[in-house]
Formats: sequence, C-alpha cells, structure tokens
Amino acid sequence: MGAEYRIDPETGEWRIVAPERAGRPSDIAGGGEAQCPFDPGHEHMTMPEVLRVPAGRSEPWRVRVVPNRYPILDGGGEWPAATGLHEVVIESPRHDGDLRSATPGAVLEVLTAMRDRCRTIRRERRPAAIVVFRNHGAAAGTSLRHPHSQIIALDQAPPGLAGRWERAREFHERTGRRLHDDEAARERSDQVRVVHDAGGILVYQPRAAAVSHETVLLPDDEAAGLADASDEALKTMAGSLPAVASALAAVRDDPAYNLVVHAGPATGPDAARWYRWHIGLYPRVSRRAGLEIATGLGVNPTVPEKTAPILRAAFRSAVREPSSSAPPAPR
Repeated sequence: MGAEYRIDPETGEWRIVAPERAGRPSDIAGGGEAQCPFDPGHEHMTMPEVLRVPAGRSEPWRVRVVPNRYPILDGGGEWPAATGLHEVVIESPRHDGDLRSATPGAVLEVLTAMRDRCRTIRRERRPAAIVVFRNHGAAAGTSLRHPHSQIIALDQAPPGLAGRWERAREFHERTGRRLHDDEAARERSDQVRVVHDAGGILVYQPRAAAVSHETVLLPDDEAAGLADASDEALKTMAGSLPAVASALAAVRDDPAYNLVVHAGPATGPDAARWYRWHIGLYPRVSRRAGLEIATGLGVNPTVPEKTAPILRAAFRSAVREPSSSAPPAPR
C-alpha cells in the first residue's frame, strides 16, 4: 500500500496514510540503530545524493541531500494518492552535531543547500507547496539523532496550508499591505515580545503563540519562499538561528522542537506581494489534551509577554558567550 490522502468526513481535515514510514531506522529512545545511515562512510545506506557540498569528491562532504528512503509521499496509494517529493538534508558529517554549536558559516551552507533544492524542485516539478522543516528530539518526531532537516514538495496544498495563504492574500486585498509587515510593525511598536531586532532580522514570540516559547524569525526580505530568499537574508538567518536554539535550550532544558520554514505557494507568480517567508520554532513542551482534540482550540499555559523577556536575556547571553568547547571529531 502506498501513501494516500484520507479526508475526515466530520471535519474535512486531510490526513496522509503512509505505511512505509513505519520502517524508518531509529536510534532515539532505545531504538538501537547500530549504524547511522547519515554518518560518513555509510553513504551506501542512503539513496543516491541529489546535492553535495562541496560539489566535487576531492574533499569530504559537509552537507548532503538525498531522497528519503521512507517517504511520506510516494504516490503509490489509491486515489487520492499523496504525491510529491520527500528529501533529507544531512546537515553535517558529525553524528553529534548540534544547531546550538554550529557556526554561522555551517548553517549558511545548509540554508543555501535548501534554497538550491527548493529552486530545482520548483523548476522541475512545479509543486503546489514546498515545506522545509527540522525535527529535534523524539517528542518532535525525529527518529535519528544525526542532525538533519527535510524538504517535502506537495503536489496538492492541504486545507490548513491553503487557509494560511488565503488569510494573507485577503489581508493584502483588503489593506494593500502584507500581513507579515503589519505583524512586524506591531511587534516593534509593542517591544515586549521582541527577542532580537537587529542586522536585518526580527525575532519575536507572537501574541497568539500556540505553544510556550513559540518563536518567529522574520528576515528583512521581500521573497515569499526560501527558493527566492536573498543571499543576505540567508546570511542573517544563519547568524541568528544558533543563538535562538541555544537560548531555547537554556530556558527550557533543551526541549524537543519543530522548526518550520513558512512559505507562500511554490509557483505563485505574485505571492511576494502578500506573503513573506519566515521561520517558526515550536518547542514540544506540552501535549494536546481533551479540549484541544475536541475543539481544535490551542491552549498555551504561558504568556508570551512574560516568556519573551526570558528568551531575550538568554539570547543575549548566547551571543556574548558562544560555545568554546571543541567538538569531538566525526566518527
């Protein structure tokens, strides 16, 4: 059985049934995976790479992108088949690599590789949406400790994503402004939820945060998606992400989290008029309970006006005192 969409008749929500995912290797929570397929020397354990940094084979790789051997989307199921593309971005040859201690240069290489793949996928496949995300920790859904992100190209945009776009598009039609521009202006005016605002990037905790310490990184960029992000925006993002991850680890004891690159339609010709790409960081520090399941209503037990100053102080400490410990050599 291949992956297929199934629609809940009561709510209209889309689900993907992807039985191939059950076979994923794991070294998390006692999974006991003896050999990590992402480690150097184990390249034969992955699908053939579609991108490598550096491109030649005269020196060891620093970033690899490979098709996911256990894709969420494969198009082999019954109609409506869940079709698209699923790739893995292996962020480092180091099995114990960590975003918190990564250099801005290393993060920039990862972001640039993601942008390159988004551009290629958009050109070759013309999907409805390209979703880039990173899962950190078992509670966030990761199955291998080795640092990696994922890229999923969806041939159909599910209602939740399409609804996010529609709200931004309607806001622009009504006001002539971009929703994210107004959000940035409000956060800068209020100040209380701002974590960092300098060097071409605004980091803040949204007023209607879904979870405790939900954090947004919004670069000063005109692009709607990662595929069109400027070099300067990627550089700015690369300089901020490790400090935000370090700050979050400091205030919440290294929680599991999901990092999501929010983007407009992959092939929307005018999407940049009404959408701005940004990154959302969602710590997994609470669980959905009965009310959330029954109503879809999120409950945040903390107040962003109180958590943002805590993260702001930790962010400043992380910037002042970058990790000085030398990481062990790759295994």
